[in-house]
Amino acid sequence: MSFLYNTLPDAFDEQLETDHLVIRPYAEGDEQEFMRVIHEDASALSPAFTGRVASVRVLEDARIQLAQLRTDWDNRKQFDFGVWLRESNTYIGDITLKNIDRSVPKAEAALYFTSWSEMLDLAQEAFRAVLHFAFEDLKLNKVYMRCTQYNNVCAQLAESCGFVKEGVLRSDFRGADSEDLLDLSYYGMTRDDYEQATQLKERDSQEAV
Repeated sequence: MSFLYNTLPDAFDEQLETDHLVIRPYAEGDEQEFMRVIHEDASALSPAFTGRVASVRVLEDARIQLAQLRTDWDNRKQFDFGVWLRESNTYIGDITLKNIDRSVPKAEAALYFTSWSEMLDLAQEAFRAVLHFAFEDLKLNKVYMRCTQYNNVCAQLAESCGFVKEGVLRSDFRGADSEDLLDLSYYGMTRDDYEQATQLKERDSQEAV
């Protein structure tokens, strides 16, 4: 058992639910839809999930990948959530907390969704739930994101959820289909940012009532 396992809470609810979504770890039987979404728009998985695209070619690859994600979850190495619509049980995307640094502690958030332009509101709903899990259940002190500068949707999602753009990592990523080096925008949310955003949301809700 890794030392990291002992630095995180022993127990928490694995399944998150919002008004429109069920957000949970992957399970046996999810492999078909998991593979389908990966290959519908492989470019949407860059740069955070390029390895996943390369390794999941056939259904057996997807089964192996999901088994590994479950192992990583149980060992507290990373937390990978699939996202489903509550009413139709349709699988629409993935949010992962990975690269966990126990010394802070902090984690990198990475995500992808089908039809980004149509799913932005649902992606925001899912991401807010996972951020609550990160700060409240895992007791992280920071969550960060990296995205290519042309990925305006990812940047918009980060900022709408309260992330702050902390800088640009120049020539930090090589695209899967190109030899060009790309710049990555770095977004961060600290515990203070999260608590301020939570307080603001609560105040707005009270005023609305």
